[in-house]
Parts: sequence; structure tokens; C-alpha cells
Amino acid sequence: MPLQHYHIFAGRYDRGLMAPDANHFEIKLNTGGDFYRIAVNVRSTDGSMLLSYMDDNFQHEICNRILEAFPADGIYDVNITEKRKQVGLDFLRRNMVSDFNKMILLPNNAPGLDNDLEDKLRLVLDKSKADPQARIFAFGEKWESTTNKDKYFPEIKDQGLHDIHMNQGNPTGSFDKDNGVFQDGGLLIHFPSLNRWTVILLAFQTQFNTLNPTNLHTDDVTGHRIVGDDDGTTPIVDNDVVIIAALVNPKGEEQGKEKVILLNTTDADISLEGWKLVDRTNQAFSIKNSTIKACGVMEIIITAESNFNLGNKGGTITLLNKARLKMSGVQYTKEQAKAEGRLIKF
Repeated sequence: MPLQHYHIFAGRYDRGLMAPDANHFEIKLNTGGDFYRIAVNVRSTDGSMLLSYMDDNFQHEICNRILEAFPADGIYDVNITEKRKQVGLDFLRRNMVSDFNKMILLPNNAPGLDNDLEDKLRLVLDKSKADPQARIFAFGEKWESTTNKDKYFPEIKDQGLHDIHMNQGNPTGSFDKDNGVFQDGGLLIHFPSLNRWTVILLAFQTQFNTLNPTNLHTDDVTGHRIVGDDDGTTPIVDNDVVIIAALVNPKGEEQGKEKVILLNTTDADISLEGWKLVDRTNQAFSIKNSTIKACGVMEIIITAESNFNLGNKGGTITLLNKARLKMSGVQYTKEQAKAEGRLIKF
């Protein structure tokens, strides 16, 4: 069963502190009409470090849609399926982390400067507080307000947001009930004066495939982790074939001219029979009767009869193998798509 109260909180940073157990960094968020606590995991309850992905120049097609959907500070319920698909975070399906090798292990706090999650969070949050235009968008599971005072910020009510981390791929056990799609947690911070976004995405080590810790495959409906082949013993190998470029805005009539460029990174021919390209809205384009040569490049022309769409307002492109497992994924922004008749390189 997925999260039951998936929400987006938009507002401004007031102050923050490390919880006494040092497993969460607590944020007091001003949403314009009220204050809420955002509980950000910085360590697992078993004491292990979290995987983190941070980018202070995050360029993703979802950013514009967030601004359009949430123009004012406040609390937004995005729990229904269609809203989740429109604006919910999904590390895997939105290609938010193009390569999971870029998620690094960081301690919750450690001696020294700028070398742990507490330091990283304080740095960007303090930066947002110094900018009167900056806004924080927190994605996660809402807990309902009570009459009690908050245990960390007693000047406000006990109300807020938690599960600010990846919410899919949990192994069988006490947390697999939280698995789902388009419901990952995270922090996105917009700095309008700089025309820039910062993103902070976190995950537990247990959510990744132990056969290949840098790979992530989950079921498109349940969000449960897919381990390997049918017997669960063979690792799934990503990136044998990767997307390296796309023509999303051809000159003149676009139908039948859009294209995606693939690269075989191995020294063996690979059959693409049964493989598909999938766009942001989950429309698929079937790659038929094709074999990509060893270390070769292949141009896939998107034929006019396909519903697969490389929209000019930004989008995602995902390459699935015949078992519908993601082999490669990219995304592009509205700004990148403006250049008519030019390839976007990934």
C-alpha cells in the first residue's frame, strides 16, 4: 500500500535543529498561514548512513510544473493518482537521478566542515533564508495536526511532514507497505533571483538491490523492488544501451521527424526486439526488429502514428528492455527544447 497522505508543503525556512537521536534534521517551515515541522532523515534507525544526491543547479522538466501548480505558499494534497503522476517525485520514472552512482553515502554529522548531511542541509537552508524570494518545496507524508505542542519547536502545534526520502524499493519487511510510485520525498528549493534550483534527494541503503547496489528497478504499480531475473539471483545490468541525444524540436512539421539516438556501450551486438521508449506521460514507442551493433550508434525515428511525444515544454525519455525494466533514462527542460532543429545531448 502506498503512502496515504502524500503532500507538498511550500514555504520559507524559519530555523532548524538536529533531533537528539541524530536520526532526523528538523526544519521549521513557514507556509504563509501556519508553521509546520519537516522531519528529514539523516541516518537510518540501524545507524547506517543515507545515500544522498544534491545539486545546486538542478535543471529538470518538473521544476516549471511545480511553479505552475503551486504559485503560493501553503499545504497541497497530491495524494490522488493523477496528481501524483503530474507533480509527485519519482527518482526512477522521472529520471531525477540519471546515474545512481551519483548518490553518495554521507554521515549525519561528523567533525569538520561541509562533510555531512547536517552541514549540507544547514548551508542551503541558511542560503534560502537570506534570499527573500527563495521558496522551499518539501515532498513527503503529512501527519495530522494535534492539540499538542511540537516536541522540537514548542511554539508551534504538532503537525508536519515526514518520509522526506525515496518511498519505493523497500525490501520485504516493516517498510515495504510504504512502497509506491510517484510518491518519493525530497526537498526542492527555488531561488528566483538566480533562476536556479537546489535539490536534495535521500535514500536508505536497504532500498537498493544488494546484487548491484547502484541499480534501482521497481514495479510500475506497487513500487516494490525488482531484484534480478526470474530466480532473483542474476543482477540486472543497466546502461548496456544508453540514450545519448534526442531531436525534440525539429524544424517545420514535427511529426515523423523527432528522433532519439542510442549508443551500445558493449563490444557485442544487442537485439532491441521488444524494447520500448517511454515518454513523461507513459506513452510508449516500440522499437521493432532492430539490433544495435557492438559499440554502435542507432537513430530511432519516432513515426507519426505513435502517441509517444517529445514535447517542447520539457519531458523525459526512458528506455525499457523487453521485460519493461529501465535500461537508461534522461530528461530535458523547456529551455533546452527551445533550440529548433538541434539535438539535445545527454
